[in-house]
This record gives sequence, structure tokens and C-alpha cells, in this order.
Amino acid sequence: MQKIAEVLYVKVGKIQTTILKNSKRKELVTAMKKHPVKQAFLTKTGFKQDEQADLKHHGGENKALFMFSKRSYETINQNCNTNFKVDEVANLGENLILSNICEDDICVGDIFNIGEAQVQITQPRQPCWKLSASTKIKQMTKFIFNSGLTGWYAKVLKEGTIKQNDSLILIKREEPLLTISKLNSLILDVNSDKEATLKALDSKYLGKPFKVSLEKRYNLGKDDKQFDIYHT
Repeated sequence: MQKIAEVLYVKVGKIQTTILKNSKRKELVTAMKKHPVKQAFLTKTGFKQDEQADLKHHGGENKALFMFSKRSYETINQNCNTNFKVDEVANLGENLILSNICEDDICVGDIFNIGEAQVQITQPRQPCWKLSASTKIKQMTKFIFNSGLTGWYAKVLKEGTIKQNDSLILIKREEPLLTISKLNSLILDVNSDKEATLKALDSKYLGKPFKVSLEKRYNLGKDDKQFDIYHT
């Protein structure tokens, strides 16, 4: 067992609807604006106090918990001329803000103890148009996608309370070559590392939504247009 980070902030949120102006979409329905709490009870489908608006693409057992890195937040601020505060309302929909680590340090299949809970990493976040709409920064979704500063999802192996300042303890690493950063680079260019692409497609730990996207990109190559609508 190895402690690799601490939980700096725990966040939960309710579904809100915002009317959009000068947009091809009429409204934004999301629970992305999550508020810091001292602790929350993690169930198989997420924190008890938390909600997700689009259960087709968010939430569910394989996306029960969304974690983000303080370091990645800082990099986003530096590159996007933003001033997002990690200790305030979530700008990127995160449930947890973690210290020290980033997408380079987390692998699909990793099993972690966090407070009373135990979770297993399933996939990177796949950024959609709602990130741009919520932050009111038109290029935010594309920046997150291209930079790989996505954060990552986990499923819950053991339910329990997670508190601010709890330790993130690595119990087991199943896929040491498939970091969140590597997976994000593969979705950009499946040919950048064909061996890793095939390993990812064969992984029993990689979440189905990400695997489906990766497989489409692998099969269609330059003809793959799946993100054109998803990101705008």
C-alpha cells in the first residue's frame, strides 16, 4: 500500500438549468457546479448528496466518482487565462480535488482506498460541449481534450464516507502502461502508440464509453467525426 495524495476538497451538486444565449442549444442542464462539503457518503452510483443530469453519459456505476488534480487545475489556469479556485464551487464538475498527482500518475484498473471507501479507476473523462457552456469559455472543451487534463472516473468497490484530508492509498496497479495521460494521447492519435492502443482495447478495466470511442477512432482513422458534434 502506498499513499500518493490527499483529498483536498470533496464536492457535491444538484441539477441546475441555465438558459443559453447565442448558442445552438437552448439550455444547459447540468450538476457540474458542485459545492465543497466536509464529507460525503460514496455509494455504488456516487455520493448520496450528488446528482448527474445526463445519465447516458455521466454517472452510473462505472462513473460513480470523478476525480481531478489540483496540479491540472493550475495548468488550466495558466493556459486559459482563468482563475478557477479549487476550494470553491466546481468549475469542471469534480467530486474530489487531489493533491500532488495528475493524469500521469493514475492508471486504469488502479484500486485505491479513500477514507472508508475503495474505488477502481475506469477511464479518463471525455469532455463535451457542456464544459465550454458551463465555464463560458468557448474553447474550454477542446483545450481539455487536446491537453489531456481531463481528470478520471472510478467505480466503487466498497461504499463508505470520504472526508476532506483523507489519504488516497494505492492498493493495486493492474495496467501500469495505461495511464490516464497515455489514454488521452491515444484518443488524439491512435497511431502514436499502436501497441498501447491494442492493449487499451483489450483491457478489461477500461470503461466501455472510452473503449468504444477509441475503437471507432482506431477503425475509422481520419474519417472518425465522433467528436465534431460532441465538442461543439
